[in-house]
Amino acid sequence: MLGPSIFVFTGTSGAGRKTIARKVGEALNWTAVRSCTTREPRNLAAPDKDYRYMSREQFDEWDSEGKFAQTASINGNRYGVPRHELEAALSAGNSVYLVLNREGAEAIRKQYGDCTIRIFIYVDKITVRERLESKGTPYETVQRYLDSYTEEVTYRSKCEYTFENVNADRTAGLIRAAVAR
Repeated sequence: MLGPSIFVFTGTSGAGRKTIARKVGEALNWTAVRSCTTREPRNLAAPDKDYRYMSREQFDEWDSEGKFAQTASINGNRYGVPRHELEAALSAGNSVYLVLNREGAEAIRKQYGDCTIRIFIYVDKITVRERLESKGTPYETVQRYLDSYTEEVTYRSKCEYTFENVNADRTAGLIRAAVAR
């Protein structure tokens, strides 16, 4: 591949996109660009490091100032990719990775063109339910993921790569091998 790329991990909710993205990104020395969100952390005592949490006011201010490369509203919360982090990494010659839903993946592809590589991660619906329930995910969230599954899985035909994530280490290895070609 010539020059830095934007690797967008997308796919079905509950398929392990963040886990796979982190494994592949760390192994290949890609820069992680975390999305900003107005969503509350699921664990207030120990917020995960996958997002930059901010108030709706700060998010709206950044959005009005054009500080996001892409934004989305999901279940009443706002999400956005900070443009300065994304473009600074690319300008420094570093490939980056993002974890986005299909709308976000499409928006980044439209804006950044062929340097955007979409990697679709999925598992079957039964596995989605089992994984979410084993983590103690609330019933409403599990049901929302399952209700959107069919719509989400159809996006795989638009992605450059598609992987079923039965085993995270194996899936990460397959992705590393595929993108190294």
